[in-house]
Order: sequence, then C-alpha cells, then structure tokens
Amino acid sequence: MARGWWAEIARLGRSRVDLILLTLMPALLLALMGAMISGGSLRDEPVVIVDRDGGAIARAIRRTIDGSPMLRVVAVLPDIAPALSMIRSERALAVLVIPRGVGRADAPPVEILYQAQFLASGSIAQATMRAAATQAIAQATPRLVGSNGIVSLPNPLPGVRITLLGNQTVSLGWYLGLLLGPAVIHLLFAVSAIGAVAPLMVDRAFASHARATPRARWNLVGRLAPHGLACWLWGIVWIIALTLLGDYRFLGSIWAVAAGLGLLSLATVGVALFLIVVTREVATALSAAVIVAGSALAYSGASLPIDGAPWFARVWSAVLPLTHYVRFEMDVMIGAHTRPLLVEAGAMLLYPALAGGAGLWLFGRSANAR
Repeated sequence: MARGWWAEIARLGRSRVDLILLTLMPALLLALMGAMISGGSLRDEPVVIVDRDGGAIARAIRRTIDGSPMLRVVAVLPDIAPALSMIRSERALAVLVIPRGVGRADAPPVEILYQAQFLASGSIAQATMRAAATQAIAQATPRLVGSNGIVSLPNPLPGVRITLLGNQTVSLGWYLGLLLGPAVIHLLFAVSAIGAVAPLMVDRAFASHARATPRARWNLVGRLAPHGLACWLWGIVWIIALTLLGDYRFLGSIWAVAAGLGLLSLATVGVALFLIVVTREVATALSAAVIVAGSALAYSGASLPIDGAPWFARVWSAVLPLTHYVRFEMDVMIGAHTRPLLVEAGAMLLYPALAGGAGLWLFGRSANAR
C-alpha cells in the first residue's frame, strides 16, 4: 500500500495536469462558488408598493416594509401597470398592492405579486412583505373608528410566534454552501481518482500491471489514497471557510461532519474505481462519473427538492452517494438523534464496500486473464 502511495505521489509530480486537478482546481472552483454565495443572507431586495389608499394604515405598511433589512422599496406608485413593468425589466422582485380602504372589514385584501422565476429570493421577499403588512394592519386595527364614532376594539386574534431552528439568518449562502460545495468536490475527485487508475491500463486491460505488481490490490488502494485524502481535506477546508467567512455560525458537531466527509471521500473513490475497472475506457468512465456525480447536484436534493418527484428521480436519488451525505450533514445540523446518522453513515459505507470492493476484485482477477 505504501509503495502504491509513493508511486502515485511520484506520478502526480510528473503530471502537471493531474497535480493541478488535485490542488489548484478545487481551490479555484470553491473560491468561485464562495464568491457567488458571498452575499449570504438576502438584503435590500427591490420591491414596489402600489398604494391605492394613501391613509394612515397604508403609510404604516410602507414604513414597516421599508424598515425591513431584507427589502428595499424602490418605488411607490398609484397604479399596477408601471409596477409590473419594473418587474419585467428586473428593477423589482415583487409588488405589494394596498387596496383602497385597507383595514376595513369590507376592503379587498392586500395583494402581493412576486417573480417566481427567482423562486428562493421571490418567496422570501413575499413572505417578508406579507409579515410586514400583517403587522402594520394588526397594530392599526384597534384604532379604527366605527360608523357610530365609537372606537372599535375587536377581539384579538391568537398570536403566532415563529422561531428559526438553524440558519437563523436565513442565509442562502450557508444553505447552498453546505450542499453544493461537497457536490463539486465529489465530482472533481471522482475524475481525479479515475485519472489515477487509467495509466495502469495496457490495451484496455489491467492484466500486465496486476501480474507485475506484488500485492496488486493493496498497491491500487495506495494509489487511490492521495485522492481520497485530498477530497476529504478540501471538504474540511470548505466547511471551515463557510463558518469563518460567512454571516452564520456552525451548528452541530464539526467532527461528525468531518467524519461524513471522510465517508463521502471513500464513496467517491470507490465508485470511481468501479467505473474505470468495469468500462476499461477512460472516456466512458469519465462520462459515467459525470453522470453519477454531476447529476447528484440535482438529484441528491442539494439544489432541487426530491419529495413528490417522479419515481425514477426518487430511485436515482437513493442510488447516489451524495444523497446520503446531504441527509447526514443536515441531520447533524439539526441535532438529530444517533439512529438516523448511523443509517446514512451505513449507506455511505456501502459504496466503498460494494462498488470499491467489486472494483478491487475485478482488478485482481485480471491478473489471471490471458
């Protein structure tokens, strides 16, 4: 195993491309992703208010919305048409329409229109506007005067208090960073692990190397070890960078997440080994790795929800190693009990045990091939 390790280190020293793939490329991709999500929590999302009332309650709604750190009122207009034009030109994300007579029992409801093409930011903007409008109307309701000149004091509605558990800053950077960073690392090191095994092929077979190398299977494990270690270390670097540089703090056990990243690294290398040994073609193995690791960006639940998806999407999601890492990581963040963590950890162990084990067996068996 040690001979395999040092042989791979020597090969990386000779191959500048493979060395870059192991060192500079992860740094570059993670830095680019960090720059894209560096904004963290949503701030100053542009919204438009269409005020058809102009009364005290309408002004209170406007003040409440304008005072929210998540929203920025870019225009107050009397009509809906120019407001929708601002949305179409991407100068605003959402519109709140204050009807004439707002606050009265017979008045039309306050209306919110938001751009669902930008679903995450649009949803947060409309939820913030709704909460602000509800708060302003609720505070003004006891001061409404009835038709007989007597102050109307309606029975108060039951209160509702919402407490955020985890990601209390509602940071998209933290949410996306936890999910997409490991996905990029998973894909990158699946490719690099295939690159470590590919030079051992001669005429699309491993027989020559397997016969000429003592303890060929252990030697192969040693050759893959630098890639698994680098995958794990870059995952740790990413989690630490998210914690230190973002507007959020790490919740849960950093040691548990580190262990989960270690299991993901083993799974990544195991799947890569299986693909190259089975296909015996570098291009085909790389294509398969991109399908497995690349599709995980969508099908693992890291970027798109899987609940309610067609059966094929759910089955494919369950097959992917990143799916189980994402579940493991989220369970750690919410402080889940030990059992669900062990279930996902056990699922991740199946990939090096089954896929990696099958790859090693086929590799060693090739020594007996003629």
